[in-house]
Amino acid sequence: MLAAQSRSLRNSLISLALFFALLAALLLAVPALDAAADRIAHASVAWTMAGVLLEILSCLGYVALFDLVFGRLTGAAGTGGRSLGSRLSLAELAVNSVVSVSGLAGIALGAWVLRARGVSVERIARRSVLIFMLTSAVNVAAVALIGLPMWLGLLPGSEDPLLTLLPALAALAAVAGTLALAAWARRRARARSRNEGRAVVTLTALSGGVFDALATIRAHDPRLLGAVGYWLFDNLVLYACLRAFGHDPSPAVVAMAYLVGMLANSVPVPGGFLAVEGGLVGMLLAFGVRPASVVIAAVVVYRAISLWVPAVIGSIAFLGLRGELSRQASAAASAD
Repeated sequence: MLAAQSRSLRNSLISLALFFALLAALLLAVPALDAAADRIAHASVAWTMAGVLLEILSCLGYVALFDLVFGRLTGAAGTGGRSLGSRLSLAELAVNSVVSVSGLAGIALGAWVLRARGVSVERIARRSVLIFMLTSAVNVAAVALIGLPMWLGLLPGSEDPLLTLLPALAALAAVAGTLALAAWARRRARARSRNEGRAVVTLTALSGGVFDALATIRAHDPRLLGAVGYWLFDNLVLYACLRAFGHDPSPAVVAMAYLVGMLANSVPVPGGFLAVEGGLVGMLLAFGVRPASVVIAAVVVYRAISLWVPAVIGSIAFLGLRGELSRQASAAASAD
């Protein structure tokens, strides 16, 4: 299974390289995109490097959050728990960078590794829901906290309700709907027999993960800031990329455009290719960021950084994780 994961990650990285090669060819071949291609060649090195450093900080934020959620499970799964947790979290980021679907692919990799090390399905499922809820909660909260003030004119940006109020209300509705769904799942799980198998596991994981998220937030563990850093620093990468081309938009505008535009990351295509780029370009233009050539150039550089940095770091971590698991498997076989 681990060999299959290696092949899948390798093939995805090749696809990622081919995508950027095709994107470069497109920028050079289409006359209307010449300006964007020319701007990329003259991007500020300092701001571009700042974007790379910010993306590394985003990755470290996810590592901290992963330790909060899965630290006990990786520790209980055998020796080298902290090392395993760090490598596994970075490997998840590598998978997420080349496979879209809102981070679920990386979570699936982590679940498989923990299951192979003897952690129960119930604990893995519940913790997987928890980390998904915590990362999603930051996005949802940010949409509401930025969208409503922007619509009221308290923050610079658009006052168009379709771009500000509607996403904010949708975020609040998503919170209410998630809590209602979790309460329903808890009632259904209690009403069912424990021997009903997957249905009970699913219902328990859903309700437990959501209510665990609320408890984790109330506990104020410093590692919870990892969820904020994971989102915030990646957001700032986009801002740094716009600054790399001499544009200084309002951070609130960049954040709102980022939050709404990145919804395209839920599209199940490798890396969210084209869907995410189109969403980000479209939202930045809708929020008044001009000229279009700057927006396109900044988004292309942002995507290169946000995909390649976690892909490279995570792939190195994955190789280390694979070697560690192989050594432990060999040691276990020798002991038998």
